[in-house]
Amino acid sequence: MTSLIPSLESFKISNDNQVDITDEFFNITSKVKYSTIIKSNNFTLLHGTHALEILNPKLDTFLLNNLKFDINIELNLKQSTSIISNQLKSLTCWLGQNIGLPNSLLSCEYISQILENYSKFGNLNNFKNLLLKNDWRSIVIKFSILIISITKFILELSIKSQIYEDEDLNTTTMNLDWFFLLNNNDIFKITMISNKTWLNLKNSLNNNDDEEIKYFNFIKDSFQILQTLLSLDSILQWKIPLFKLNENNSIDFLNKYNNKLLQLEKIIEILNKIDLLNLDLIKPPIGCFNLNSQIKFDNQSPPKELKIIESNWNDCILNLTQLFNDLIDILKIFKSKNIIEFIEWLKYLENKRNNSDLNEINGLHIVSRILFFSMINQNNNNNNNNSDLNSNFVFNINNLTFKDLFWNYIKEFALNNSKIDKEIQNNKNTEIFQQIDYYLDAVSLFWKESLFLPTLNPSRQRQFKCKELKYWNMRQIETGSLEDYFSNLNFYKSNEKFYPLTFIIIYFKLKSIQQIILKSIELNLFKDVREYLSVYYQLTLISFQLNQQIDNLILMINSINKKSLNYLNFLKNENNLIYQLSLFKSKIFEILSYFKFNELPKNLIKNSFITEELLFNLQWKQLNGINDPKMLEFKYLKIRLKEIILEIENNFKSFDKLNSQEMNDSINDFNQSLNNCNLIMNNQLNWFDELKNIKLLEFELLQNELHKSKNDINKLIDLIKLNKSPEFIKENYNLKIVQLGRHIYFPGVKLIKKE
Repeated sequence: MTSLIPSLESFKISNDNQVDITDEFFNITSKVKYSTIIKSNNFTLLHGTHALEILNPKLDTFLLNNLKFDINIELNLKQSTSIISNQLKSLTCWLGQNIGLPNSLLSCEYISQILENYSKFGNLNNFKNLLLKNDWRSIVIKFSILIISITKFILELSIKSQIYEDEDLNTTTMNLDWFFLLNNNDIFKITMISNKTWLNLKNSLNNNDDEEIKYFNFIKDSFQILQTLLSLDSILQWKIPLFKLNENNSIDFLNKYNNKLLQLEKIIEILNKIDLLNLDLIKPPIGCFNLNSQIKFDNQSPPKELKIIESNWNDCILNLTQLFNDLIDILKIFKSKNIIEFIEWLKYLENKRNNSDLNEINGLHIVSRILFFSMINQNNNNNNNNSDLNSNFVFNINNLTFKDLFWNYIKEFALNNSKIDKEIQNNKNTEIFQQIDYYLDAVSLFWKESLFLPTLNPSRQRQFKCKELKYWNMRQIETGSLEDYFSNLNFYKSNEKFYPLTFIIIYFKLKSIQQIILKSIELNLFKDVREYLSVYYQLTLISFQLNQQIDNLILMINSINKKSLNYLNFLKNENNLIYQLSLFKSKIFEILSYFKFNELPKNLIKNSFITEELLFNLQWKQLNGINDPKMLEFKYLKIRLKEIILEIENNFKSFDKLNSQEMNDSINDFNQSLNNCNLIMNNQLNWFDELKNIKLLEFELLQNELHKSKNDINKLIDLIKLNKSPEFIKENYNLKIVQLGRHIYFPGVKLIKKE
């Protein structure tokens, strides 16, 4: 390296007398051939990356053309509408399409120049004259300041949560420290627009021009949208009466709460009207949106193309509608009357999906996710950063820790009036009480994390479930040992065969396995018949064991504990819906295996070391360490499949008759469980209306999928009746696994005849 690059000393660089070495550097690097690696112990990877960027001018931000744009020029209504609509596009591109701040929000020169001015002077005095004029230019500047404030608010929330610098919120390309110097009070005062000002602006319009009226209403509505978003900050100061919403002493909260819901619902109505405007047809002033901010600010990545103007207005509206719908759903958690309703609504939030795009499965909108995390995980002592459960209160409610919430959950789940419940209430046996208290301390720390699953995207949720499975597997052994210890102390009688804590942990573990499988299907991690057959075999097995475990919990519970019995019966019937559908899907992929659609692809067959068993073990790698329950082994899968294929080949009439009977039995069993779910939910559990409606919708989707699956099986059976060989079917038909229009956990199949 020294033969190519002289020492730094030869350039005579010092703090007192710095010189530009750009020409010298390019002269030296031009002698280095491409693909040549130069190694130096003092040459770090970071320096090497920067050197590569300099060698490739396309990656150098400072080689971009700096476009001059004057935000002091006057604007008309149409230009203002265009700028504001594109600023909203920028906001939703950043929040919904993972586009970084430099090439989304900060690409607007109004926003960029305001921020640049504020970072230099710490105030907005330079814009005061413009802001006082009450013309369309001042409206755009006020809207720009409001956008900046919204961005700051979202960033502040995200820093408190686990979302910051995650792939869901692209902020890693900039140094954003200066964003937080903005004064919220100043911004609030500046962005307020009086009714008199709106009236004067409206009077300046041509009342006979419908287009002008529409544009005016759009701008006014856009202010309301952002001001409503900014008002979410007030929710973090609410004193929340959890599980006591309808009590007399909660009237003040109930009024605030209902007003906020109405406010958010009003915005959705506004968005539905805005959608009727084709704002893609009007273009902003030339140069108003550009790449300047990537030069001006501390952009820490190569320059990226500006795509805001190209993005679709309908996508912007869809993103904003999802944002407000998800915010409403987040707030509806306060309608829960008890911990069971609370957990069930959390399940809904976790599994809520805003799109049907198979390539990108999204969870809740990013803003609702970070707001939820900030609400539930507040610390009521702002000077105390300790994350200990005893100082970290749920929804900032005094004396309600996550440990308390966990105990309330397992108590309502299965331990009400149990020996453990009575011991905690009476505290007669100090040793037993301390052990239970230590146990709840430890388990609730992890369980707390599971409450935040709605704040993760679906892929992260699945990762957490894999982590959760390992945790419950470890806890199962420890909990069994603890309850053996209780038995030795005669806390449990010698004739008692139930270990309540262990039984609950086993349920959590089985549920984790089921959810890992279901989320893996939703994320489209399985591609062919061979994989799907093992998926639904495993899902059938684990759903059956879940039913058995719920039966164990029901037998364990005291008969006077009606609430727990009702809930467990609901869970069993709900789980049975998954079980019956899994049986249907297993049949479908068994028949497709008979048609030889489960064979390894030809490119894999050539590799002798790749076997079906190896691929099966890789597919279920995350469950390999689980011995209780015993998951399906490859050899048993092959035995089962061989029996089915032989039955079809040698005695199809018997197979067809048995298959029809099994399908009818499954449908009857499914419908019986569905009826039980509805009866229990409406008559015994008495859940709040929104939760009941969500459950009813899910049941309807599962029932529709059951009938679609029956049709899939019948079509496959009809193909067998053609008396064609499996080889003929494989050769003359293409198989398509259909996800669009099917249940996210139960894709359909379609055989298409080759032309």
